[in-house]
This record gives sequence, structure tokens and C-alpha cells, in this order.
Amino acid sequence: MNNPDIGIRGSERSAYPSAIGRLLFVADAAVADVDALPPTVRAVLDAAAEVHVLTPSLPGRLAWLSDDIDRCRHVADERLDTVLGHMRSIGVEASGRPRRGSVLTVIADAVADFAPDHILIALRSSEHANWQERGLIEHIEDRFGLPVTTYAVNTDGQTANAHGPLLLCYDGSADAAQAIERAGALFAGRSALVATVWQPVAALASIAVSGAPVSPVDGTELALEAKEGRRLAEEGVRVAHQAGLEAEPLSIETNGPVWKTILDLAEQHSAATIVMGSRGRKGLRSFLLGSVSSAVAEHADRPTLVIRRSVSAAGAGDRPARRR
Repeated sequence: MNNPDIGIRGSERSAYPSAIGRLLFVADAAVADVDALPPTVRAVLDAAAEVHVLTPSLPGRLAWLSDDIDRCRHVADERLDTVLGHMRSIGVEASGRPRRGSVLTVIADAVADFAPDHILIALRSSEHANWQERGLIEHIEDRFGLPVTTYAVNTDGQTANAHGPLLLCYDGSADAAQAIERAGALFAGRSALVATVWQPVAALASIAVSGAPVSPVDGTELALEAKEGRRLAEEGVRVAHQAGLEAEPLSIETNGPVWKTILDLAEQHSAATIVMGSRGRKGLRSFLLGSVSSAVAEHADRPTLVIRRSVSAAGAGDRPARRR
């Protein structure tokens, strides 16, 4: 296993090419101490040439109704000072300023102003998430199409700091392949598991068409699907090797929610970070599974990197123009 402390010290930053040009850091929460930042989050920060910090005020529903949002703004201003202090302490040059409005509005304004290449989001842990944070990752994926890294911060300002391999989720889609390639650029040399999580298509089709109880799946067909799952995992390993990662395949059958199976795998293997594409393969299976990446990012207790190839690979004309 490689050294889990993969961040680059500030004094060494100039010796490394920037894997990220401009990083927008949306801090809905702040760690109590900079040492609580997960190593892979440190690597994302170290990989950026420019960092801009955004701290939404996140007023709760009662604050909106009572028009008592001044306190929330004060808390957001204090959070901005805290995060900028953390950035200085680890040698990351960062700018930031308070922005007012709903979370999506202030993120949209920051994307237009700063034109980031990547978004890093510090979320409150899922059990303490603000109403504005629910569904946020899916909205950001659909609206901006930028790579997104998320991590959760609990009420004590602590994060999950697992030091196991990267968990690379692979289903053969272009988004999944690009997610692995992106992980290789950010975390070169890391150990990884390439996980293909699959469900029997015949069973899913039975549910989708009739809503009836799942009929038994033919053993021959199930064996073929298991073989395809293994093939995909091995294909993902080849992509990972080409991206500079040390990877092994893992093919898992599940009859439950795919996003929950991914989180269970991350827990079992103490995964340092979950890496996945924003959209999976086309067809029935993709339609039934929905936005797995959004569910994983919102419920994960560890950093999650989500890549949407279809937009990130588009021409510059499809990106928001930076305001001057």
C-alpha cells in the first residue's frame, strides 16, 4: 500500500504541474483543525493553481421565515476566515469573499465569476445536512458539468480519514473511464480497487415492466452477467493502470440500491476516496438506477470524486464565461 499522506507541501508546489487550474472551494462546513482534512482533499487543494473559497450562509427554514438571517451571515463570514486560515497554514494561496443568497445562486455566481475547472464541496454530515444541501450535488452535476469532489464534516468539525485504497466505480461508460483517468492525474501511484457493481437485468426488467415480485433469474443468464461484471472490472483495471494507479478488480452482484452497495464496499475496504462517473451506461439498467453518483456523494462519510465526461470534454464554448 502506498503512503496515504499524499498532499504536496506548500514549499514544493511550484515543482509540480497543476492538475487543476482553478478550484472553487464551497465550504458549507469547516473542519475544526486543518489536520482533519482528508489526505485526498489535501491532494485536490495542492493540485490547484488558484483556489477561491465560497461560504454560503445556509439559513434554515425557520431563519428564512423569521427573517433572522443576520446570524447565519455572521457564521458564514467566520467560516470564511477559518477556511482561509487553514489554506494559509498548508501553503495554499486562496481568495474568498462573502456571497449572499441561496446556495445554488451563490455557486452559480461564483462559477460565472471564477470559471473553475473543479469544484470542492465540504458538506455537513448527511444526518445534519441543511435543507438547501439536499439534492445539491445532482443540481451541480446537471447545471455545470464540472468535476466535483465532496467530503463530509460532522458537528465536531471532524471528517472520515480512512487510509485504504481508492474505490474506483466502473461500469464501462465514458464518464467512468474519465473519472479513473482524472483520479490518476490527482492521486498518481495510489493503490485502488476497481469495483463493478451489477444487478441481474432480468430481475430489474420484471420490476420495471409489471411491478410484480421478482421472478427467478435463469442460472445461465446470471452466470453470463457475472462474467460480464468481471470483464468490466478487469477493463477498468486496465484504464487505471494506464492512468498510473495500482489497481485490482472487484465485481459485486447486488439486489439492493447500487449507491448503498458502493458505500458498504467503501466501508469494508476503508476506502480513502470514492471515484465515479456522473452518468453510467445507457439503457434499462442506467434508467432504473437513476443518479447513483449523487446519492453516493450525499450519503458518503468520506471524500467522493464525481466526473461528468460529456460536459467536461466539450469545447470551451460550452463553459461559462468568466466575468471581468
